[in-house]
Amino acid sequence: MTPKQTTFLQHHVKHGMNPTQSARLAGYADPKQSAFQLVHSPAMIARIRLEREKLFHTDLATIATDTLKQVMESEEAPASAKVSACRTVLEVCNLLGKHSSEGRSSNKDLSAMTPEELQSVINSLESSKASMAKIVGPDGQVVDIVED
Repeated sequence: MTPKQTTFLQHHVKHGMNPTQSARLAGYADPKQSAFQLVHSPAMIARIRLEREKLFHTDLATIATDTLKQVMESEEAPASAKVSACRTVLEVCNLLGKHSSEGRSSNKDLSAMTPEELQSVINSLESSKASMAKIVGPDGQVVDIVED
């Protein structure tokens, strides 16, 4: 890729600009025509897809995770927003919904679950959290967690 193409790609994908704006900022003499050619080039289409996928799996995933956490922890957020955020997290973790390994009861809406079913989901999350928890010592080695 040329430096202009790289700059075009950065403006178009990372900054969300339209193709003509991106081509203009990349320094193309005829931004409208260049943008058209770039977004119809199979090589550029593949690069745009790759860069978008990287963006979705890095920056945007981090922002989405932080936002969900803030909603779940907020004392001002309405209960419906908290439940929705919790449900989204559980679905993404495959602990709730059609891809869940928790069984048929987890396919239900949270509001339709019995207290026992909800407790089962909570227990599963707690177990997963405990199994993933690690403490790293000053030397960079993983230290076993000793529970009381």
